Amino acid sequence: LAQGVLFRLRLLTPQAMAPKRSAGASSQGPKAKVARKEVPVDPVDQAVGAVLSAIKRCGVQEEQQRLLVETCPIALRTLASNRHLFAAQVFGWAQQLLAEYGSAVAEKDAKAKSVVGAVDDRRSEAAKVKGAAEATVADCQAKLSTAKEARHQAQEELKARSAEL
Repeated sequence: LAQGVLFRLRLLTPQAMAPKRSAGASSQGPKAKVARKEVPVDPVDQAVGAVLSAIKRCGVQEEQQRLLVETCPIALRTLASNRHLFAAQVFGWAQQLLAEYGSAVAEKDAKAKSVVGAVDDRRSEAAKVKGAAEATVADCQAKLSTAKEARHQAQEELKARSAEL
C-alpha cells in the first residue's frame, strides 16, 4: 500500500506533469517581423574598396601589395591638398600601378580580339572549303549513281543477249 501511494505522489509532482500553457500565450499570434534598417553606405568607402580589390588583382609582389593595401585607404580618404608627403607618394604609386595594370589589360584584350578575329577568318575559310567539298562529294555521288545505273543496264542487256544465243 505504501508503494502505491508513493507511486501516485510521484505522478502528481510538478516535475512529472507536463507544463501548463498560459492563457495569454495561445491567444497571441506569431510576432511581427521587424524590417531591417538599411545601413547607409559611404561612397568613399565603396570607392576605396574598389581600388583595394583592383590592387589585389594586379599581381604585384606580396610586400608591395601589402604596403599599398595597408596605406592606400589613408591616402585615398585624404584630400590632395591635405596629404602628407608619404600619403601623396602612396597615392602616386597606386595610381601608377593601376594605370600600368589597365594598359596591360587593354593590351591583352586587343591581342585576344585579334586572335578571335583570326580564328573567325579561318573558320569562314574552312566553311567555304567545306561547302566546296560537299558540292564535289554530291557531284561524285551523282556520277557514281549514273555509272551504277549504266552498269546495271549493261548487265541486263548482256543477260538478254546471252539468253538469245
